[in-house]
Amino acid sequence: MPSAVIDACCLIDLLATGHAEDILRAANFDWYLPTAVEGEVLHIRAYDPAQPGQYLKVDVDLSPLKGPGLLQVCTPADQTELDQFVYYASVFRSDGEAMCLAIAEQRGWVLATDDRKAIRVARQAGLTVISCPALVKNWADTTKPNPATLQKALMDIQLLAQFKPNSAMPEYPWWVEEVANIVP
Repeated sequence: MPSAVIDACCLIDLLATGHAEDILRAANFDWYLPTAVEGEVLHIRAYDPAQPGQYLKVDVDLSPLKGPGLLQVCTPADQTELDQFVYYASVFRSDGEAMCLAIAEQRGWVLATDDRKAIRVARQAGLTVISCPALVKNWADTTKPNPATLQKALMDIQLLAQFKPNSAMPEYPWWVEEVANIVP
């Protein structure tokens, strides 16, 4: 199985669905979580059951994903990876994205991110990039969740993680069509 490293924005998007484990498993990667990303994924938004239309900030518990080994914690392993991490840290505001890029580049791994700048830099470095929309579409195509489950997952990404794919992403038409099919 190929290896992939995931950054904070992509992981938060997947966590918002409530189906992160299933989505990650459907992708058939050995998933790695850089320590810098782990340090950035501390909270996510959740619906406030006491106040409809409002949100709560809740702590993230990654142990259900790390415990069974789905997400394996990693860190730069040698001086070359550390040097690349320092270089990318000068390019990005986020140490998580910097560490993801350094590790993916040096180990030849896939990078899972939704950050436009990270996608551009990764592709310039010759890396394969996978996005949250690609991961969710793969999950939908592979596991065939019922339409209401899929539509809720997409809306939760939009409302809780505050992410919508941009029109340049290949999965954009699919996403828009699925969201448009939601019955109020």
